[in-house]
Amino acid sequence: MSAFLAIVAVGLGTFACRAVFIIGLARRALPAPVLHALEYVGPATLSALIVAMMISDGHVEVGAAELAGLGVAAAIGLRTTNLTLILFAGMCAYWGVRAI
Repeated sequence: MSAFLAIVAVGLGTFACRAVFIIGLARRALPAPVLHALEYVGPATLSALIVAMMISDGHVEVGAAELAGLGVAAAIGLRTTNLTLILFAGMCAYWGVRAI
């Protein structure tokens, strides 16, 4: 039972930490530099996850599927700034090449 209580306590603590910022900043406008910096959070997080997945035993492993996904994502990224479309197209290319 103590493991369950620990999970509940951690969950409530995480919720409280996030809620403080949401409730505390609900009626305030963020400064323009902060909003500008927040535009890069999504791409930076996605890049960090991709690089972490490609590293194995301290070496970067890049195959045809990764290169295809990267190429398609880069091509879509040059034409549009829609992160959702970039992610969708890149993952479709990655999965397509990986399935072959």
